[in-house]
Order: sequence, then C-alpha cells, then structure tokens
Amino acid sequence: MNSSSTGGNPTAEKIVPNVLLGMTAVTGLVDAVSFLSLGSVFTANMTGNILILAFATARVSGLSVARSSTALIAFAMGAILGGRITARASADSRIRFAAQAFLLEVVFLSAASF
Repeated sequence: MNSSSTGGNPTAEKIVPNVLLGMTAVTGLVDAVSFLSLGSVFTANMTGNILILAFATARVSGLSVARSSTALIAFAMGAILGGRITARASADSRIRFAAQAFLLEVVFLSAASF
C-alpha cells in the first residue's frame, strides 16, 4: 500500500520520525540538566508530560496544553522548593523533611483520586 492510497503525506511521513527523535533528545537534555542543576532531582517522570504537551500543541484530540503545562510548572516549582529546603537542612532534618513531603504527596494523590 502506498501513501497516496492511505491518504498520508509522504513529506510528513519523513518528517514525523525526525521530529520525534528531536523531542526525545530534548527531553533527555532536560532530564540531564535538571538532574545536574536541581541537586540530583531526577525528572524522568516529566518526560512523558513534555511529549504530551508537544502532542497537545499539535492539537491531538483528547490532550490539553493547559494540563500538561500545569503539571510541568508544578513539578518545577516543587523540585526547586524541595531542593532549596533540602540544601539548607541537616542530614537528620532532610530525612524528616522527605518523610513529611512523602506524606503530603500521599494526601494530595488521595484527594486527587476522589
């Protein structure tokens, strides 16, 4: 089956893989820079949101630019705030802070699921 019989655009079919590879490289760079600059915060879980944001920007149905942007902004704010608090804390208070942050996350996730 050729692309004309499926209604596909041959130029777009050549561009899409390159765009996806470029997006993959950019998200990898974002992960690496975030890890190095945010005090060993690994942001791989945000890579999916970056891809979803890209698809939403391309107007894929069912995806929202606002939702993906909100997730990314909230994650960045939390990572920056957590990194700054942790950098100023002693080893004992870091463990206590991490436990409190985990508990707060459980509360937020529970509330969101309801």
